[in-house]
Amino acid sequence: MRASVLCLLAILLPMVASAEEVLRDPLWEAGFVTAAFSGPSYPAADDETAAAFLSPYIIYRGDVFSVGDEGALRALAFANDTLELDLSLGASLPANSEDDADREGMEDLDFLFEIGPQLIWHAGQNTFKNWQGIFDIKLRARSVISLADFDSRGYLFEPSFVYELKSKTRRNLSWQADVEMLFGNDRLNRYFYQVGDMAATDTRPQYDAEAGYMGTEIGFGLSYPVNDNLRLFVGGNVELYDGAANQDSPLFKQDVGYSGGMVLVYTFFESQAKAPR
Repeated sequence: MRASVLCLLAILLPMVASAEEVLRDPLWEAGFVTAAFSGPSYPAADDETAAAFLSPYIIYRGDVFSVGDEGALRALAFANDTLELDLSLGASLPANSEDDADREGMEDLDFLFEIGPQLIWHAGQNTFKNWQGIFDIKLRARSVISLADFDSRGYLFEPSFVYELKSKTRRNLSWQADVEMLFGNDRLNRYFYQVGDMAATDTRPQYDAEAGYMGTEIGFGLSYPVNDNLRLFVGGNVELYDGAANQDSPLFKQDVGYSGGMVLVYTFFESQAKAPR
């Protein structure tokens, strides 16, 4: 499960490297990316976390295997005009409990690594004069692993509905909106919302978390090409947690959360060869 501050990556990173642009992308691409994000420390937290980074990046958009595409690493198992099945990866930033008054004295939230299958249904397309609209339904199931000790933290199921509007005349110009629902098994929800005997206090009573619905995220993003080498991505999430399975946990603090961020991508190399459609 990506921490709320990283939910925005689900919007921004696929827009950095979508393999199905109206105008074809290069097969290889390299450069630098810098990003800044802010949002709740964990789902339904009332404390904020901010993160920023600068890093080189490389993208390869192959027929079967891709790196940097769809946000991380992708291994395509099956694809046609209607369906795609792939193995995808994801990640979440850690959160220090000392910086969160509600989790003070509890275990820190580790850097989380996600891996699992994703089924994409290309449910519809709209063609306008200078734009093409694409509506996808994505069903993603992932195992969540703590990178610090490679311990399993549970499983996450994420059905999502994504609509993207892409320019036909200007590469990397697009708008995207998505709605994503999050469901965690009992182990994953315990990781975020469980309060054991040793962690219980007068203001934080013991609580046994259970499997179920975690929340719904509504995201919006814009990809804008500043020039031939520089791209800007801005976006945000509204996170709705009302009705979650663990709403009675003392660590569940608010029904609505907000996150936002900005990404700048500078490209210094693009191959002449184009990515497959």
